[in-house]
Amino acid sequence: MAVYTQVADDELAAFLDAYDIGALVSYKGIAEGVENSNYFLQTERGSFILTLYEKRVDP
Repeated sequence: MAVYTQVADDELAAFLDAYDIGALVSYKGIAEGVENSNYFLQTERGSFILTLYEKRVDP
């Protein structure tokens, strides 16, 4: 499973308030991936992908 960081409903909704994508309707983790946590988001304005970068790389 590629969701390493779990996100609480209220935390995600509060985070998304800063973006003009509508209210959160639903979300689920995406199992594909190797290193980052990915979520499929459904909002009142459409579908989105949220990626949480788990490992930082120095430039």
